[in-house]
Parts: sequence; structure tokens; C-alpha cells
Amino acid sequence: MKVSKVLAALISAVTLSSATGITAFAAENENNRTNGDFKYVALGDSIAAGFGLAGGDLTQDPALIITDELLADPVKGAYPAIFTEYIDKLGEERGYNVKGTNLASTAYRAEDIENTIKTPGYKGAFASSILEAYLGEGSSDVLIPYHDTYTKYLTEADLVSIQLGGNDIIMSIVPQMVGSENPVLKAAGISLMLTLFGTDTKTAIGGGLQVIAESKDSITSEDFLEAASFMYNIGARADALVDESANHVKGVVEAVKELNSDADIALVGMYNPYRTPEESEEIKEDIFAVLGKVYAAAANAAAESEDELTAGGKQSIDYINGLKDKVAKINEIKSVMEKYNDAAELQELLAMIAEYDDINEVKTLAELVSSSEGKPENQELMDIMLSYDDISELQAVIDIIRNYDDISELTELMAVMTKYRTANQTAVANAIASEVAAPLAMKATGKNVDPQMRRLNEKLMDVAEETGAVYVDVYGISPEDDFDPHPNANGHKEIAEILYDTMSEHITERMKVEEKPEAPETTEETLPAEETAACNFRIVGDVNGDGMINSADAAYILAHSSGLVQLSDDDKKYADIDGNKRVDIIDAILLMSCIGRYNSMYFNRFNGRHYNYFTVYGIRSTPMNHFGRMNGFGVRFR
Repeated sequence: MKVSKVLAALISAVTLSSATGITAFAAENENNRTNGDFKYVALGDSIAAGFGLAGGDLTQDPALIITDELLADPVKGAYPAIFTEYIDKLGEERGYNVKGTNLASTAYRAEDIENTIKTPGYKGAFASSILEAYLGEGSSDVLIPYHDTYTKYLTEADLVSIQLGGNDIIMSIVPQMVGSENPVLKAAGISLMLTLFGTDTKTAIGGGLQVIAESKDSITSEDFLEAASFMYNIGARADALVDESANHVKGVVEAVKELNSDADIALVGMYNPYRTPEESEEIKEDIFAVLGKVYAAAANAAAESEDELTAGGKQSIDYINGLKDKVAKINEIKSVMEKYNDAAELQELLAMIAEYDDINEVKTLAELVSSSEGKPENQELMDIMLSYDDISELQAVIDIIRNYDDISELTELMAVMTKYRTANQTAVANAIASEVAAPLAMKATGKNVDPQMRRLNEKLMDVAEETGAVYVDVYGISPEDDFDPHPNANGHKEIAEILYDTMSEHITERMKVEEKPEAPETTEETLPAEETAACNFRIVGDVNGDGMINSADAAYILAHSSGLVQLSDDDKKYADIDGNKRVDIIDAILLMSCIGRYNSMYFNRFNGRHYNYFTVYGIRSTPMNHFGRMNGFGVRFR
């Protein structure tokens, strides 16, 4: 795929959306549900975003950039979408409209999410580095700061799921490599990044070799040795990275709670996608195939830049011997520091030399050390420093010593390079990979990842307890069929089911069903005979007093209004339908319009000296006095 096409597609995706107009994807039932809304928001990295489910490589991943279109039509099969469907079924039963919003984004770490929530204008550092490294300078401009979007949806959420931490361990190494000024590390970082995101081997190798080719005139032996030292020390960083990861996840939980203290928070744990030996071997071979070729090309580029290649383009024996000498000096300086327990004076000397511009400044410093009454280790160190003729070379060595604890493997690397100096490119690549890429391969294949993920989960349990979040254990989901670290469709379904099982009680508690008030019970009481006799009641409209309202009553009113019949004063009270103190044809018309419906009215029994509610066409009245009326009708007493 051409870079221009990828970048154009990303820019197109962004220009179709706006930072402030992003809408949520929703499993939103369109039925009119009466008990309100339930809003769910997912935060996470490429796992929660559903990376790989839509097909394509990293640069084609729809979740690399959050857009209106993505939120309206999220990746199908990602566990937040499946989980939302489960909630919606519960919401349908309980009368709630369920809205789900997936704010997970590929290449985001917990650190990036925390900063996004807290800092307006912040864009994910790792996502930016991926775009810049793979697509070129300026390509990260297509990323949108998600602060306002996060704030909008998180403040309204009833439930927030957070699954973060893995990228902060594995992918915290990659940005250091990709962002390094060391071209060998940068090349290896780009290839490794593409490999771990499922890019094919050819593309992953090409990404690293492109950097090597662009930097071949400036790559030095020190660059190669520093890159090797970096790889050797990856394992030593594991525990520190787990602690840092857990702290950033805790920061995300606290940032969410600060925005919305009322929301339930589900803290989803991590799983190890590399649990089977077969998968481990596949990943190991894949990493070796990629990084081996990148490092072999880097070693040749370093020899070429130092004019130490043979006529056949191989590293000369003089170059190898010179490289061995550099390694020997590195180990010698390191042994002096270890011998004297890293004395503060030695650290000060190294810091001073790191700032020098000329090797003669080192010689002047050595003379001062010799003439002083300083400790012997200072003089021993200066004697080694004086063997260098180039300040840049010396400073590169000092950087390796100060930045990496374990440099013992460099000696073994020299033996490998000596043995395979005249071998073909594939043999060289495999040999170098076994020395340089091995620690990273071991880490990525699960022998280091599994203990780290278990330890991270223990830390996340502590975070959940400290913050009031609910820990969701998904470690045991089914292993994958390939080496991609992201779950497949079945894995997403399992995560959604575990998440629902863990959180369903909390969701149900929030989806309280609004009970309809029951009609007050009425009881009929038997009145004393003397009161009953005094309280015979008759309905307005019952002109002839037969207890019914029908056309006979209307006829009486018409006859009276025409002068054919003269109603008694008592009967007139029940013939005056509109209550205007006279009986006329209007009263007859009003009564005729209600005949049939009027007889269906329900009148409660007289209760003591008050009158209960009664209904006219479904309308509840208020207690009436002797001549009270409801819609022109009432109860009068004879």
C-alpha cells in the first residue's frame, strides 16, 4: 500500500467528522421505554476497539482514529458492542433505552487515556509515533484530540468499562525504540510494531530496512552496540513497567470518577494471548525473521560507514576486531564502576565527559585527576578514557554504560559476528537475531509476558479495591489460533459474557422498574339504619326518581320546558343538568347526549358524612358537598 493512499484515507476519515460532533454508537431500542436511559461507555486500547475483526493491517484499522462514522458504526464483534446488546435485552425487559459508546482506540496506552481525560488538546503519544514512523512526518496531524469527546460521554455514563495496561508494558518499549535517535533502534522498533499488530513479515521487514537505508551513512558501531544493549535489558524493565502500567490504569479510574462519581466502573483485567508452546514458537520465528534481517542490515551499514567492508561487501576482519575492542572497553569501564560500587565520584566524571565537545578536554581532566588526591578508581577510569581518540565514540560508550545494567551479552554477540562474518545474509540474520532479538522474542512469546500479565492483574485487583471499581477477570479466555495478540471473534464474545456476568447485578440495580401506584382500596361500610334513612341519594338526571337515567327522564324535561308537565320543585333539582337554576330544552339535550354512558358510571357508597371519589368517563372527582357537581353531574340528596 502506498503511503500517500493510506494518509489520504486517514485524512478523509477525519474531515468527515468533527471533534465536537461525535455521536455514540448505540444498541438503542426505538420502542418507547418509560423508565429512562442507561448509558455505557468503553475505554480501552486496540483490544476493546476490536482490532483485526474488520480485516486489514494497522494503517487500515478503523479504530486508529475515532470519528463520527466509527462511533455510529463501530467494529462488529468487538466485546463492547456485544456487551451493549446484552444490556439492551435487559433494558427492554425493564423499560430502559440502552446507549453504548465505544471510545477505545488502537495504539492507546493507559497513560494516553489518562492524559486525554485530563488534558485538552492531548493526542495519544503512541498512536502519533506509529503514524509518524510508518507514514512520515506530519501524518499524525489527522489524529483528533479526544478530550471533549471523552468528557461528554463519561460525564453522562451509568457504567464505564476500562481495559488498559497491556500496551503500557509491551508497547511502552516500542515507542522508546521508534522515537530513538539511534537509527538501529528506530528501525527495529518500526518492524517490531508492525509485527505485533499483525502486519505481514515482508511489510514489517521493509519498514525497518527503509530506516536503515535512509541512515546507512551515519550508522556507527556504537549505534549497533547500543541497540543490542537495549534488547538485552528489556527483561530487567518488566517489573518496573508493570508497576508503571498499574499506576496509569489507576489514574484513568480516578480521572473517570472525578468526571462522574456516580458511574459504576468495571476494571477489565488482561489475558496472555501467547499461552501455548506452538504459538510461542511461531511468534519467536516471526520476530527473528523480521528483527534478524534488520539488525544484520544495520551491522553491515555500520561497517560500511566506517569503511570496513571487504571487496565482497562483507564486514572486514579489521572491523570485527575493532568492534571487539570497543566491547572490551565497555566491559572494562563497567567493571571499574562495579568494582568500586558505582562511587558517586565516578558518576560525576562520566556526567562531565558526556558534556565535552573535544577529546582533549578528557586529557585535561585526566591530568587534574592524576595531580589530585582523588580515589584510585577515578584514576583507573581515566586511564581507560584516555585510550579513546574520538569524543563521540567515548560518549556513546558512556551512554551504553549509564543506561543499561546488563552488557555482558555483547561479548557473545562479537563471537557470533566473527563466526558469521563471511556467511550469506540469511545466516547472518539468523545468528544476530539469536543474540540480539532473543530477549524480545522471549518476552513477546509469553515466557516473560505471562508472569507480567499475572502480576498486572494482581495490581489491577488492588486498584479496583482502592478505587471502588469492580474487577472483571478475563484471564482465562480461550487461547487464540494465531500469533496476533488481539482476541478473535470468539475471544471477544467470551469477554462480553464475563463482563455481563460480573456487572449484571450492578446494571439491574440501576435499572429500577418504576412501580405504578395502586388504586386505594375502598371499603363499604354499613351505616346505621337511622343514618341510611336520612341519606337516600339520587343522581342528577334521574328526573323521575326510578334510579335510572334514560330517555324517560329526558322526556320529562322536554315536557316541562314545553309546559305540558309541571315538575315538582324537588324533581327540578335533578332536571337542571347544566346547573343554571332553570329547566329547559338545553338540559334535555345534555341528558340525551349522555344516556348510555351515564348509566355506566360507578358511584361509591356513601361513607359516613363524606362522599368518596367517583368516576365519570374515567375522570376521578373530588369529594362533593350536597350539591357538588363533576362535569355537570353530581349527587344530590332527597
